[in-house]
Amino acid sequence: MALERPISDFLDRAGVLVYTAPETPVQQAAETMSQHNIGSLLIMEDHENLVGIFSERDLLNRVVSEGLDPTVTPVRDVMTGDVIVVSDETSRGEALRIMQENHIRHLPVADDDTLYGIISLRDILQFEKEMQEQEIKQLRQMVYDKPYPAYPG
Repeated sequence: MALERPISDFLDRAGVLVYTAPETPVQQAAETMSQHNIGSLLIMEDHENLVGIFSERDLLNRVVSEGLDPTVTPVRDVMTGDVIVVSDETSRGEALRIMQENHIRHLPVADDDTLYGIISLRDILQFEKEMQEQEIKQLRQMVYDKPYPAYPG
């Protein structure tokens, strides 16, 4: 089953790791997310230590709904600090389970030394959809492209 396969199957390790510092104002963090068309932003101290994640949901629930000024509120005050990190060998099914149980949509992916990036619920579902479409295409080819035997009659 496709969900048993690891995240590494679709993780783009050559991609740009987008992050910001904890003291960055929320407005600037949101602009960075918009520029990169991403739904969450890693929060890193000293360009190497992951201390949190800031998502669209954090922006909505912790900034907008609380009436905070995004131009002066540092992202450290509204980020999610207890970040769940998975390995690139984590299965897609396990990643979905973690997301569902913890009500989150983004998971940083790392090993002991390296932070590779973030996978989102959308990434996983899009990959699964593409895999299913490919399988359907192959099945159609098997059914429709094979010549039927000619029977005497």
